[in-house]
Amino acid sequence: MIIKECDTKKGTNEKPRGGHGLIHGMQYLVGDEITNKIKIVMANDLEIGAMIGEHTHTDDEEFYYIISGQGSVIDDGMVKKVSAGDLIYTGSGHSHSLENIGDTKLKFLAIIVEK
Repeated sequence: MIIKECDTKKGTNEKPRGGHGLIHGMQYLVGDEITNKIKIVMANDLEIGAMIGEHTHTDDEEFYYIISGQGSVIDDGMVKKVSAGDLIYTGSGHSHSLENIGDTKLKFLAIIVEK
């Protein structure tokens, strides 16, 4: 299956997960469109200065693959810098956030997988 960007469901959220600023996303696959334990696959643009608030995953795990830009992650309470090519993995029972600290949009792929 090929999913073209023009066929994705697009949306913008303000203050994602209690953070601040805007995030723009494109849902490639979600829910019943997927026949395994993946819950969602999304490409995202986190605006300059925007942040996804710190949150804990309890029934799932999340992967962020940084495509471009510069970010700061709170990973189980530890602050770490991320950039293009980095993968952030947050397992069930762990917490994370993501903030755009660069001067361009922070582009990343998010994949959420059921536990």
